[in-house]
Amino acid sequence: MDRILALIERYGYLVVFFGVMLESTGVPLPGETILLAAGVLVQRGHLDLGYTIAFGIAGAVVGDQIGYWVGREGGRPFVLRGGRYLFITPQRLGRAEAFFGRHGGKAVFLARFFSGLRVFGALVAGISKMRWMTFLIYNAL
Repeated sequence: MDRILALIERYGYLVVFFGVMLESTGVPLPGETILLAAGVLVQRGHLDLGYTIAFGIAGAVVGDQIGYWVGREGGRPFVLRGGRYLFITPQRLGRAEAFFGRHGGKAVFLARFFSGLRVFGALVAGISKMRWMTFLIYNAL
């Protein structure tokens, strides 16, 4: 946690944006920890709360857009090939696809609140060829 605090103190909102963005893209980074550390720095007066929230939201939305397009363009085989390094197994991907198939845009919204789905929810939305505008609206909410 001290390393993350030091990074955020030095580079500020860029760490918040890129940390959350990369986690949302599917890279196993501690996006939640970055946000918690940023909250500590907000409390200490080093960061502004409004900017911290804005950069966190922007990072999540941009990261999910990248994840969506990787899933849409690369498809299931690409995600499974690269996903083995991120603990994405065919079984986990199948369960996520079924969830997204049943719930559509609601699944995108709900995935933000579950750590297992948050990491590769955007990929699954792209694989399932969800309409981009539907994905964007539910993701931004």
